[in-house]
Amino acid sequence: MWALGLGAGLLGLGVPVAVCIGIAAALALAANGTPLLVIPQQLFSNLNNFSLLAIPFFMLTGAIMDSGGVSKRLIEFSQALVGFIRGGIGHVTIVASMFFADLSGSATADTAAIGSVMIPGMVKKGYARPFAVALQSAAGSLGLLSPVSMSMLVYAYTANVSVGTMFVAGILPMALVVVSFMVVNYMTAVRNNYTAVEPFSARKLWSSFKEAFWALLTPVIILGGILGGVFTPVEAGVVAAIYVTVVSRFVFKSLTLAHFGEILKKTAVNTTRVTFLLGLAFVLGRYLIEAQVPSQVANSFLLLTTSAVLLLILINLFLIATHTVLETISSIVVVIPVFMPLVTQMGIDPIVFGVIVLINSAIGINLPPIGFCLFTAASIGGVSVEKATKAILPFIGALIVDLALIIAFPAIPRFLPNLLGMS
Repeated sequence: MWALGLGAGLLGLGVPVAVCIGIAAALALAANGTPLLVIPQQLFSNLNNFSLLAIPFFMLTGAIMDSGGVSKRLIEFSQALVGFIRGGIGHVTIVASMFFADLSGSATADTAAIGSVMIPGMVKKGYARPFAVALQSAAGSLGLLSPVSMSMLVYAYTANVSVGTMFVAGILPMALVVVSFMVVNYMTAVRNNYTAVEPFSARKLWSSFKEAFWALLTPVIILGGILGGVFTPVEAGVVAAIYVTVVSRFVFKSLTLAHFGEILKKTAVNTTRVTFLLGLAFVLGRYLIEAQVPSQVANSFLLLTTSAVLLLILINLFLIATHTVLETISSIVVVIPVFMPLVTQMGIDPIVFGVIVLINSAIGINLPPIGFCLFTAASIGGVSVEKATKAILPFIGALIVDLALIIAFPAIPRFLPNLLGMS
């Protein structure tokens, strides 16, 4: 276990997560007398999986959407949809962030993409800068629960559950989180007399909807194709990439050949980051299995309680602490293989557990000491992390309530999959 401690220490010094995992795995396996040749063999053999081809294609889709003017149209549609409510610019930020799915595999990237536009917009409308930063930080994590979330895809692969079922299960919890964030924003707007963006206009709503229609159709095509059995998740990634390319180039006319160099570079970097991390995590997983760590963790937790609800509370406390120092995909590939045997043993639905993990991550990545979304939004907004932390506490409270509701009522994430007859 000293090797794992060393890996954690390196992480505290700012060494990249994948490197920390690789060093810990190499040292641990070497100490066990396992030949180090196993590391590259395991790394490549575990990544040699057809299902993982979905990762580069979904990331390519996200990069094309980012460069093709999709985010601008989604923001304009969101403004027409909810901008008339008191505190409208804040509601626009929340809804736009929901649409801007976790296709990059990083909630931090989503926060930066929307925040660079919306934080200055909120401040211009009279929002206190720390609250604008806090709202964008919280909203930036909404993509984790999107039906085309990269984090969901990685969880489904790691936990060996259906990608389509996972996507559908996240829809109602995402709506729950959106509503809770809008309630916090509305209450703050009433208290501080923040106004609406503009009066409601059916004409503008229809006009912006027509402009954003082709962008809004992207998740419908992806999810509908998977659920309808038209194509697999991998094929969905290919279809989505082709679709957004055609729309951005020939409908929006905002994508040129000059953009593709940067798009391919961004896709390659993001794909390498995630797959390299996945490969090394599987190597570490081999050591954990050899050392019987999952069974030891399970026995330790079962000594404390045999109640599934109390067990979930304990796991969530551990995960919140983990998510403050690890982004979602990193925590999934490190932690899920350890806890999944325990979750299965206690009869907890792995689909529901996946939703719990993602909401939990939304809490952790918005809290110090590292809180990736919080630090990113604070940097964009030009406020101290201390002020941003104080301002984000109401949103953290809302997420905790949402998490408690999912734990108490697991039928919420299971409702749509059950309705559609999904396992």
